[in-house]
Amino acid sequence: MNLAITTSPIYSLIDSGNGKRLEKIGGNTIVRPDSTCIWRPQESADTWRSAHAVFENKADGKGAWVTKQALHEPWLFNIVLPGTGREKGPKITCSLRLSHAKNIGIFPEQLSNWVWMSEILRKRESKQNVLNLFGYTGAASLVAAAQGAQVCHVDASQAAVTWARQNQAHSGLEQAPIRWIVDDCLAFMKREVKRGAQYNGIIMDPPAFGRDPKGKVFTFEGQIHALLSTAKELLSKKDGFLVLNGYAMGYPAEVVGNLLREHFPKDDIECGELQILHEDQQRLLSCSIYARFCR
Repeated sequence: MNLAITTSPIYSLIDSGNGKRLEKIGGNTIVRPDSTCIWRPQESADTWRSAHAVFENKADGKGAWVTKQALHEPWLFNIVLPGTGREKGPKITCSLRLSHAKNIGIFPEQLSNWVWMSEILRKRESKQNVLNLFGYTGAASLVAAAQGAQVCHVDASQAAVTWARQNQAHSGLEQAPIRWIVDDCLAFMKREVKRGAQYNGIIMDPPAFGRDPKGKVFTFEGQIHALLSTAKELLSKKDGFLVLNGYAMGYPAEVVGNLLREHFPKDDIECGELQILHEDQQRLLSCSIYARFCR
């Protein structure tokens, strides 16, 4: 099942085309590369030129942000989770920045998964343990913590974990029970198995390709089976849920769906694309693939 987010006060996909997307996020407008946008833009050239910042690719294959006008500061992204009745849901606040890559600290399309996970945790009465692997800047970890879960956040990048801890403070969750772990995800998982750890939820967002700070190469194809088989040992057989995300894989969503079906054959697997509906509501931009289940 494909899941799409729509325009909101904090995020809007204004336009896309010619290998780029034009977005308004937390009050700032940016242009980023997106190789899937092979169609023509719909908005005027002036609209594109009005962006605060543009990520420009270089001849050497690298790229850099070029600031066209001063960004509105602080640059924040607020995730407002559903509440119950008249009661408002919790709010997560993540800080954004122009980093060395085209990413800015948040993937708005993941809102569909965050709301799904939040609803599961909100309805459970017992204390829940959640493991967030390849956790990046911590949005999923903070969503889980905001619903009362004990969270273990793992990422091989110290910079990403530091950023995530700053988001914890922005969200007013300094006292939330979150363990911040800088480590290789698979190595950490194997140690958790030996310790007899169990988790009610596992979120997994492995890259297609990457290197850890020590230069160790990660490939999705090379590690995904080990990651899923180890996750199977860690996940609660009674009430576990699991989310697997994939970016820049070049695969259809059924690939990650079939991977989960292989390792979790008794569970009802849902898979599809995470998409963003353009501001004009005429086009959809496919951003990533996902597969998930809840027992």
